[in-house]
Amino acid sequence: MRRLFRILLSFCILFFSINIYAETETDAVKMLERMGVVAKQLNYDGVFSYRAGKRLQSIRIIHRADQQGEIERLISLNGEAREVIRNNDMVTCIYPEGKSVQPNRRPLGRGFPTDLLSRLRSATAYYQLTLGEEERVAAHHTQALIAVPIDNYRYGYRLWVDKDSQLLLQSDLVNEHGEVLETFAFSAIEMGLHIPDVLLQPQMSGNAMTWNRAEQKMRSKMIAQKKSSSWQVTWLPEGFELVVQQNRIKAKNGASVEHKVYSDGLSSISIFIEKIRARHSHLHGGSKRGAVNAFGTIINAHFVTVVGGVPARTVEKMGNSISLVNVGK
Repeated sequence: MRRLFRILLSFCILFFSINIYAETETDAVKMLERMGVVAKQLNYDGVFSYRAGKRLQSIRIIHRADQQGEIERLISLNGEAREVIRNNDMVTCIYPEGKSVQPNRRPLGRGFPTDLLSRLRSATAYYQLTLGEEERVAAHHTQALIAVPIDNYRYGYRLWVDKDSQLLLQSDLVNEHGEVLETFAFSAIEMGLHIPDVLLQPQMSGNAMTWNRAEQKMRSKMIAQKKSSSWQVTWLPEGFELVVQQNRIKAKNGASVEHKVYSDGLSSISIFIEKIRARHSHLHGGSKRGAVNAFGTIINAHFVTVVGGVPARTVEKMGNSISLVNVGK
């Protein structure tokens, strides 16, 4: 009888624990969804910093939402002077006079907080979400949200959301040991205020580049699907797919480089394939810079480099799975 009682008690505890975990995960998913909506619909003006290794960047962001959608202005406060104006999917990056536009660079602030939340929501199938502790960020009371990857081929996230407004105030990118690799964090922010047009107008004159993010993504994916390649990647982390494939000329030596980009919606991994030329140095083995890992190898007289904001094991495993499937090409 006692044995039966202990079995029943253990079953009840297990059942109760499973239900508590399911409710917590459901609450975390709902919070993530609300955060994404708020980041697009709330007016706010604040300063946040981005830290990766020894690099620290401070950015002012002014965001307004109205019947026409979203418009925001980002201003670099240290380092190279730059401004970015985003009007829905149209993005304009402005460099000061005398500075050339660099189209391959990521936009200022890397889309924090709106784009980060959008990308994280698209990849929730590969993360377990739970609620964490309550803490203070930028003088606001926040609720922590923990995103743990389902495998060891991508990084995890710790997010802190304002309890009143549901706006994301801090994001940490963490490895499997819980070590912080990158941080976005507001140091000061005002929310729900009126934002006049003048605050959203660029104050810098110089070289500018404008592009449509939605069209750029769609065009890249369509080109990637149509193009054929002699190179095959036989292993990918779950959820990753080809989103960009192109051939371009390397400016320094005129070599043709095949470039592939794979993404799960949140993280991206690039592969560069270039024919070996005389007096040509290249990465052999692994290399790390902040959250970005790279792996270089030689396959069929070609230099192959895999680079991405993912753990070292991911780029190495992908690099070792690449093969030339049509040698005659």
